Amino acid sequence: MMLPPDQVSARAVGLVLSSLLILVFTYACLWPTEMSMSFFRSERSLDAEELERALRGASMMNGTLVISQVNKEQAQENGMLRLFIRSLQEGEGTEFLIKHILFVAVDEIAFNQCTILKLNCYQVPSMEPLNPSEGLVLSGGLDMMWGTSLLLGEVLRHGYSFIFTDLDVMWLRNPFPMLSYAGEDMQIYNGEPNNSSHFFFSSGFYSVAANNRTIALFDQLYAARIDSKIVNGKDVLTFLLRSISRDAFQRLGLKVHFLDAVYFGGLSQEAIDITKVTTVHADCCPSEEAKLADLTALVDAWKTYHRKSNVTLLVRNACTQSMNTSVASEDEDELGRELLGASMANKTVIISVLNKAYVEENGMLDLFLRSLREGEDTGLLIKHLVLVAVDKTAFDRCSALGLHCYQLVTDGVDFSKEVLYMSDDFIKMMWSRTLFLGNLLRRGYNFIFTDMDVMWLRNPFSQLHHQGEDLEISCDRYNGQPFDQSNSINTGFYFVASNNKTIALFDEWYAASHTSKGMKEQDVLYRMKSQGAFRRLGMKVTFLDTAYFSGFCEDSRDSRRVTTVHANCCRSIKAKLTDLKRVLEVWKTHNGTSIRWPPHTACAHSWG
Repeated sequence: MMLPPDQVSARAVGLVLSSLLILVFTYACLWPTEMSMSFFRSERSLDAEELERALRGASMMNGTLVISQVNKEQAQENGMLRLFIRSLQEGEGTEFLIKHILFVAVDEIAFNQCTILKLNCYQVPSMEPLNPSEGLVLSGGLDMMWGTSLLLGEVLRHGYSFIFTDLDVMWLRNPFPMLSYAGEDMQIYNGEPNNSSHFFFSSGFYSVAANNRTIALFDQLYAARIDSKIVNGKDVLTFLLRSISRDAFQRLGLKVHFLDAVYFGGLSQEAIDITKVTTVHADCCPSEEAKLADLTALVDAWKTYHRKSNVTLLVRNACTQSMNTSVASEDEDELGRELLGASMANKTVIISVLNKAYVEENGMLDLFLRSLREGEDTGLLIKHLVLVAVDKTAFDRCSALGLHCYQLVTDGVDFSKEVLYMSDDFIKMMWSRTLFLGNLLRRGYNFIFTDMDVMWLRNPFSQLHHQGEDLEISCDRYNGQPFDQSNSINTGFYFVASNNKTIALFDEWYAASHTSKGMKEQDVLYRMKSQGAFRRLGMKVTFLDTAYFSGFCEDSRDSRRVTTVHANCCRSIKAKLTDLKRVLEVWKTHNGTSIRWPPHTACAHSWG
């Protein structure tokens, strides 16, 4: 339990040391040998005595301190470090806290500047790779963030509780009185206090109490480094907590309190109540320059108005402009150019994935494009389609057709040949796709994802609900209830709106690939759905009626409603091509109110 700074707790040194020894031997016995050895090899890079001196020098009498990380850019004159210190100097009851902050410098320049300012400074040492083949050294950026993650775990091992704060969090009032002291292990901001169903939170400000449960949590965070190769340094903790926290919090028995945004706010909020706010984080702001501008304006306004009542601040001019500039600058990268070129006015695109096997003459790509050209009101959608090629042959064919194309490179995997359903390469391709789509959401794009073996007979946008849904997904078999989560989903066709909830979903979905060996991504999402992930994230989800969004698993017989036809329940490309060509021929010639599709004979035999 983290105690208020004015309460002193006696340290039972022997008990702490005994607990640590028990933990060491417990983990040494329970962890796999390779993990155990690599962990302790990395851990030795931290000098325990030097760290203890730094922690003791900054901590309050109850063993609590504040920790922040600083790099050379932030340590520059008139940089974020100095603005952060200014907020503490001018805040209400915050100046004394400066002596209780340990600034973790990630480079020598930052450490020197920190020392010049006579602050409590500690430089994270360079780390050894996790294993000789990894070739990864903790020297900066993402790697340095992992070093800080290891350091925070060691802080807990030394028996110190802490608040971690980014430097772009302005401390306008002392936050300690606004924390809860009811035995919480962790307190973190997610926008809604005590609402654990909304697990999309910021790692810019959180408090952690030192105990066996939180030590075990940070061990897991650091261990996850092995599989987490996609996150940038800023997002390490947020990504990992989103990925494992729901299970880990319950398994470890952690008591978590979610901080109220009224008191622990951010620039992303529409307005800030200056009479109540304690800290303000420059969240949702891509530019350091913009953060400095808006946070400086915030601190200036605080100095002028904080003693007046009923004052609401609207401080986000530079960050709003930087967000717009960030969107505009997407055309500077290859994927950004294609997305901008294909995007509808509401920043929605259509995404499909193709490989060499799909782009053969009269192959799946040609058939897919034919369905769009011959469908009702679908030809205009081709310009909004981005085809993600997983090999150079597919990319070249896509480019030759004058389509929006992007080549996705996955190290060590050859997707150029036909990828059979549920083969190892098939599973790898599906997970690569999931990761890519999550990154689209981070760029702010809504999308329909469609497999190339989905024939578009009518414009599907007219059949989507457009009532604030976060996800609308097709079904192998539909039970007649659009909101019933027992429907069997199919990830061959679905619509996703870009927002915090769907980004968190894709984070969790992709993270599950590391613990779901041999499972395809659709089955993992089905399992997540069954375990309540959609509800936990506060998502509005609609399951699409197979009368409109049909497939070989469950045909639509109504020609007035059928919109797409998916060659699901089929294993080979050759079989899909044979049966889908028959579908298009029947669709092209029908003139009644009902359709009698030809039997999907080739697909039925493909399982043989």
